[in-house]
Amino acid sequence: MSRISIALCTYNGEKFLREQLESFSAQTRLPDEVMVGDDCSTDRTVGILEEWAKTVPFRVEIVRNPQNLGYEKNFEQTMLRCTGDVIFPSDQDDVWLPEKLETMVRAFDENPDVGVVYCGRTLIDQDGNPLSERVTELFKIYHPVDSSYFLADWADEHPDCAGCMSALRRSVMEKLFPFPKPWAHDTWVFTMAPFCTKLKTLRVPLMRFRRHTTNASALGKEPDWANGRNVYYLTSVGQFRYHTPLREDLRKQFANQPDCEYKTRYLRYLDAQERHFGRRVKVQDHFMTHFWLAFWELLRGGYCQHQQPIRSFLFDVKEGLLNIFKKH
Repeated sequence: MSRISIALCTYNGEKFLREQLESFSAQTRLPDEVMVGDDCSTDRTVGILEEWAKTVPFRVEIVRNPQNLGYEKNFEQTMLRCTGDVIFPSDQDDVWLPEKLETMVRAFDENPDVGVVYCGRTLIDQDGNPLSERVTELFKIYHPVDSSYFLADWADEHPDCAGCMSALRRSVMEKLFPFPKPWAHDTWVFTMAPFCTKLKTLRVPLMRFRRHTTNASALGKEPDWANGRNVYYLTSVGQFRYHTPLREDLRKQFANQPDCEYKTRYLRYLDAQERHFGRRVKVQDHFMTHFWLAFWELLRGGYCQHQQPIRSFLFDVKEGLLNIFKKH
């Protein structure tokens, strides 16, 4: 029987933490251990953890980082401390359904060639009320160039693979960790794991994924999605600029991997996205000399990958014109 580890990362999480911890205790298959990495919380987070640890029949180890690591390295260190055969990364503010551990571990047992499993989820707000599933669409398109989530055929097979929805074999983690900056643990696993194992997504919802304005992830900080507004045309070029270091590092990482269909397909996708968004950047930054690229992308269908192609086109033109006035 596979041993189960939960890698829980916390930081000033007292508002939602108890509910998440209670969902661990209510699992139909209890974990063998919960490894906690607290990233210098200044509220009652550690006290809540210590109180809860006294009430459960499994091992709980709480490590308080001597200095703030950020969620990326906190997850890396906490996951590497886990001793289980299957490791479940956990945020501090979600709620796991009672059958999550049992169902996902069964998927590993029934599929020995699978090294990473994802589950489905429902969405809740800060008060635990259901949210619109419209955010699923934004997950598929929000970051167009930073990870395999958004490679079209993979987006259909693995719709929105956040780290809290995942579990991975320790043997896979040992091949992938430690991971380099500027990667997050979940993006790194999803992007690089196909070189060494198979991935599987269970369509059944096994957790309640809480979205609120203090989430560490980008979609938590974007208020418009919660109101059902499609903000992609506003954010995509900004995301392209922001993730330039990640794209450059991605090519270096892929250069060290063996040639395969996944690598070829991914790099082809990345090339196409860099051409499209590179042109959009030129339109916005140097409109007088590159305005024609916006019309070229419109005619060749580049904007059609966006849910609002005309608004994306008009947004670039508007930004380009505004930048002309700003420079003068």
